[in-house]
Amino acid sequence: MTSRHWMVITVGALLLLAEDAQAAVSGQINARLTLIAGCEVTNGVSPVSDVGSLDFGQQGPTWTNPIKASLNDNTAGKLNVACNPSVTGFTVTIDGGAHGDGTTRRLSNGSQTLSYHLFLDASGSQSYSIGQQHNFAVTSTGQIPIPVFGAVVANTRAVPAGVYTDTLTVTLDW
Repeated sequence: MTSRHWMVITVGALLLLAEDAQAAVSGQINARLTLIAGCEVTNGVSPVSDVGSLDFGQQGPTWTNPIKASLNDNTAGKLNVACNPSVTGFTVTIDGGAHGDGTTRRLSNGSQTLSYHLFLDASGSQSYSIGQQHNFAVTSTGQIPIPVFGAVVANTRAVPAGVYTDTLTVTLDW
């Protein structure tokens, strides 16, 4: 036999062996999820970053009684917080807003301001002072309502027409 025949026989044998050759490799995948102790502001279904609007409505140029409002995301004037069972309590702090002066919250139309206050209750007896922490206990895994009510201070002097706004930052710590 010639070397050419031997080469054909060798390649043929290798092809026959290659068809029968099999290999298997196995390994493991590790899956992991770490849940941290935490809370989030919710709308009852999912987390939200916009916790609502405090809409004082429309008013003429003067008023003798405070104009009251509550958060519009819940008819009872509440935002909701959900915490996992690792959290036993948290604090809520509301800043002075974009137009406040450190002691008074103010709505502004760009040139004129109007003072307003925030409260934990509709009667206005428990105030959300600027930067003051308010403690809330976590007693279940359900929604914890955080009440927010507002009142624009009575104003007997005529003020310019316009839209008066402010933006507040609500901080939740646990």
